Amino acid sequence: MRAHPDARLPPIRSWLYAPGNNPKLLGRVFEAGADAVILDLEDAVPPSEKIRAREMVAETVRARHDQAGPVLFVRINHPSTGLVEEDVAATVGRGLDGVRIPKVESPETVDQVAGWIRQAEGRVGLPAGTVAFICTLESAVGVWHALQIAQRGPLALAFGAVDFVRDINGQPGTKGLETLYARSRLVLASRAARIRAPVESVYPRIQDDEGLERSTRLSRGLGFFGRSAIHPRQVPIINRLFTPTTEEIARAREIVDGAANAEATGSGALQLPGGEFVDRPVVDRAEALLRLADALGDCDA
Repeated sequence: MRAHPDARLPPIRSWLYAPGNNPKLLGRVFEAGADAVILDLEDAVPPSEKIRAREMVAETVRARHDQAGPVLFVRINHPSTGLVEEDVAATVGRGLDGVRIPKVESPETVDQVAGWIRQAEGRVGLPAGTVAFICTLESAVGVWHALQIAQRGPLALAFGAVDFVRDINGQPGTKGLETLYARSRLVLASRAARIRAPVESVYPRIQDDEGLERSTRLSRGLGFFGRSAIHPRQVPIINRLFTPTTEEIARAREIVDGAANAEATGSGALQLPGGEFVDRPVVDRAEALLRLADALGDCDA
């Protein structure tokens, strides 16, 4: 029996999209340095290309079986299109780590797609639950139902900022205030449901490295972990910003070691050499950061 996806899959900092109908990008996307690749059957593929894209993506998934490389997900079409059951049947198999479900607005949608995934797993001989799924929330209704959706067993929630702002008739801004409530709601729902931290939306201005960095730092501060990307040049920036720095690791070790020493001497209070007093929540956060650094390996990537 294989481990549950949450235990089996590593921390994922960057999720790089590739259109499912572009053979050149389907080959090159795996070499871009992203932690995860998303082969897209939805927005990046015009209606006339949907069936062809499905066949190409399914072939790519089969070819990746037993190959080293990034985590592999497929973004399927929305259930309302009538394409999803066949998307799932064609792409779920050995080589696929997970499915991204777009524009989720209700727990019933999650149940329907999850059922198709389990059926597809059974047909190819995979234990139920082998293939993870992520629910992308891109509308006011989806964000409003974030907790109920998170409780349906996804690996994580993801945010679709562009569609969300359009749905609420908002105006995109440089500070992200128009999406602050929605993103915070995803963070709280994910924590309450005890799933992974949510994945941040794509940053659409490909040449704006400063904007990408500023936006990603804000996301990490809110409680997101990882970000979707639409261009390989964004991947190194995203990876760096979700990787603990040498200074962060050193401070975390100082806190954890100090807490261990305080416990060994029977002291309930911990004071760092610089005079700062530290309580248990700070120690817990430091321990979590060290676990993340160990899981990522190269912490200066």
